[in-house]
Amino acid sequence: MAHHDSNRKETTKPETSNSDSRKADNNELDNDDRQPSRTNLVHRLSVTLDDVLANNLGHDQDQQARRWLHFLGRIHPFYAVKCNPNGFIVRIIAEMGGGFDCASAEELDLVRATYGVDFDYATRIIFAHPCKSVSHIKQFREAGVQMTVVDNEDELKKLKEHWPEAKVLLRLKPDDKGSLSPFSTKFGANELECITLLRLARQLGVQLVGCSFHVGIRCLDAQIYMQSLRQARRLFDIAGRDEFGFDFKVLDIGGGFSGITLMSEPGRYFASGGMTLVVRIIARRIHNQDYKSQEEVIKLERSFSLPTNSLVQVANTDQSTVSEQVLIECAENIYYINDGIYGTFNAIIFDHKVFTVHYLKIGEQENNPEQYKSVIFVPTCDSIDCIAHSIDLPLLDIGDVLWFPDVGAYTSACASDFNGFKTKNTCLFGRVRCCVLKINKLAIVLK
Repeated sequence: MAHHDSNRKETTKPETSNSDSRKADNNELDNDDRQPSRTNLVHRLSVTLDDVLANNLGHDQDQQARRWLHFLGRIHPFYAVKCNPNGFIVRIIAEMGGGFDCASAEELDLVRATYGVDFDYATRIIFAHPCKSVSHIKQFREAGVQMTVVDNEDELKKLKEHWPEAKVLLRLKPDDKGSLSPFSTKFGANELECITLLRLARQLGVQLVGCSFHVGIRCLDAQIYMQSLRQARRLFDIAGRDEFGFDFKVLDIGGGFSGITLMSEPGRYFASGGMTLVVRIIARRIHNQDYKSQEEVIKLERSFSLPTNSLVQVANTDQSTVSEQVLIECAENIYYINDGIYGTFNAIIFDHKVFTVHYLKIGEQENNPEQYKSVIFVPTCDSIDCIAHSIDLPLLDIGDVLWFPDVGAYTSACASDFNGFKTKNTCLFGRVRCCVLKINKLAIVLK
C-alpha cells in the first residue's frame, strides 16, 4: 500500500488528475529492511534501462498471505490470474497453498506451463467465467479441472453436453450499486432465474454444488456483502428442498455457515504491492509560460457513457453522456515519458487506480526545491494520452526518472502495444519467502 503524505503526488483520471510527487531518498527502505531499498533499486535500474516493471519476488505476497490467514482464516483464496498473469506470482501463490481463478484457456495454460502435470487441477482451479466457449470447456476438462460457474440456461445445457461431470456454482446477481464498477449488468442470475436453473439442472442431471457472487470492483458499501450472503443463504435453502434435492456445500466468498467450503477470488490483494514501475523522461518542453499566449495551451475533449447507477456525480446534466474538457492552461513545464494510458496507466481508466509518483534526478544537478506546475504526457500520438495535467514537480531533465509503486494489479495485464510501444520489461529481485496457507488445518476442497 502506498503511504500518503504531504510530499507525495497522486494521479487519478488523466483528464481530472490531482497529482502529487515526491523526491526519492536514497536511504529510504521498505517496511521490511531486509529487502532491497526500492529507491536504490530504481537508481540501479535507471542506469541501464529506459523503462521496467520491478517485481519484488514473494515479499508482498508473503505479507498479504499472513494477513489473510489472520483475518480470513476460513476462506481459501483463489488468485484471479487476470489481475497479473505473471508466472512468478503464480508459482508463489501456489507454494503458499492457494488456488487459481482462471477465466480462459490462456490463463489455465499459464498455470500448466508453470507446474505441468504436477498440480492438483481438480481442487485448486476454478473456471470462473459464467459464459464459456466450447473449446475452452474442453481444455479445462482435459486438464482435470472440476469446478465452474453458470448464470444462464444455455450454459447448463452446454456443460451437460461437453462437461457432464463438472461441479457447478450458480452465480448470483448482487445489488452492487455501491461499487465503482458493478458487474451485475453483465453477469449473475436473480432468485427467480436461479430457481429456473435449479429446475433445469435437476432435469439435465448437472451437479450443482453451491453458489458464488461478485460485488464489483472497489465495493464501497459493506452492506452489499451482507445482502449477498443473505441471498446466498436463501438459495442454499431453496436448493435443498425436495423439489430440487441439491446439497450445496460451496460458497464463493462468505462465512458463518458450518460445514461449508468457503472460497474467494482475490487478485489485487496479492498482486498490487509487489511491483514498481520505473520510467524515464524522454522529452520535455520547459518554461512553457514564457512562450504561450493567454489562450489555453491544450483543450482535450472526451465523451463517454456513464451507467445509470454510476457513482460519478455530474453537475447540471440530465444525460448519461458527458463531455469532459481537459484544460491545461497553467503548466510551466511539460514532460514526456515512455509509458501511458495504452500501457501500464490503463488502470487509471479501467480500474479507477490512483498512482503515486516519485521522481529521481540522475547525475549532478543543482538541488533547487522550487516546484512548477507540470504536465506529464506519454509516448503515443493520441492527444488524450496524458497521466497528469497539473502536478507540482521540480525542474527535471531528459533522462531523469519517475517511478510509481504498487502497480502489480490490472496494469501490465491490460496493456497494449498501440503505436508500436511495447509493454514493459520485467526485472525480478528479492528473496522468495512463502507463508503456507493452511486453513484451520481442515482438508478443504480448494476452488
